[in-house]
Amino acid sequence: MASNFYFDLRGSRTVIIDQEGIVAKDLNEAIVEALAALREMRASGELDEFGDGWKLAIRDDKGVVQKAFSIW
Repeated sequence: MASNFYFDLRGSRTVIIDQEGIVAKDLNEAIVEALAALREMRASGELDEFGDGWKLAIRDDKGVVQKAFSIW
């Protein structure tokens, strides 16, 4: 069954909330999508202003963080 997942950017003092999210069949599919999004954002320079402490967090529709990755 498909679920909603959200990709938030989290720094030490700031969280940029993903309000749109994606629909994925499971957490593994959401992880694949999150890693692809990170590659695209790195390549386009969207992440250049963010420091080493930032993470991309995958959150489920209940708001629970299921997985987090360093953006670098």
